[in-house]
Amino acid sequence: MPAIHIQAVSVPSPYSAARIEVSRFPIAADISPKLRAFVASLVQTAAAGGLTSDVFLQNEYIANGKEEFTSHTPDWHPQSGLGVWPDRPPPDLWKLTDIFRMAAGEKIPLMYRVYRPTSGPKANTQAFELLFDSGMVMVVVHPNTTDEILARYKDTFLPNIKQPNLRIMPFYVPLLDFKSIHDRKPEDLRQWLGGAKLYLRESPADNALLLLTDADLEALFTRAGARRNNDGSWSVQ
Repeated sequence: MPAIHIQAVSVPSPYSAARIEVSRFPIAADISPKLRAFVASLVQTAAAGGLTSDVFLQNEYIANGKEEFTSHTPDWHPQSGLGVWPDRPPPDLWKLTDIFRMAAGEKIPLMYRVYRPTSGPKANTQAFELLFDSGMVMVVVHPNTTDEILARYKDTFLPNIKQPNLRIMPFYVPLLDFKSIHDRKPEDLRQWLGGAKLYLRESPADNALLLLTDADLEALFTRAGARRNNDGSWSVQ
């Protein structure tokens, strides 16, 4: 089974970030089990001491895990909310120019819908285990209750959303990729994360997993089973 390679990404202190590149989503079967085990250990390590770990599922990539998601909806009771790109224009409905662009073959989602299991920690764990590697998964580890961090996200993102139909969503969560976090001020990341200690997102557009934290990233990686290489990267054998 191939080793997992992890590269540091430059972000302002006190934050640290890293990327785990993959060839595609769904992740290839020869690396998926090892990567899932490492990320699960990383999330568990970050959540040690009583922190909350919330799993969110990106509807844009549901085709890669539709069977698993659909078969478990009676148990997970997923709630539908909205993902928001904080470094981009606020969510809106399609305009005429968007329709022309789609007619030319460009894919433009109407909205970035996100689901969250609402039936408890077991549902969160199952959703992660079954759908990790599909491109759907986001995990946010934070010291608050789920309701509290979702209230923070709502306070941050709702004021910029003007479309009435999109202002009534049950919850909002940040969508971040490597372009989002490049050359940002610490206060931007602080506001977008809403107090989260670890933000993890499968980012199919990057063919990578994004990890962002204000904790000691090297300590988290070491406890989760990664090894520091001479060039400053990490690997999981």
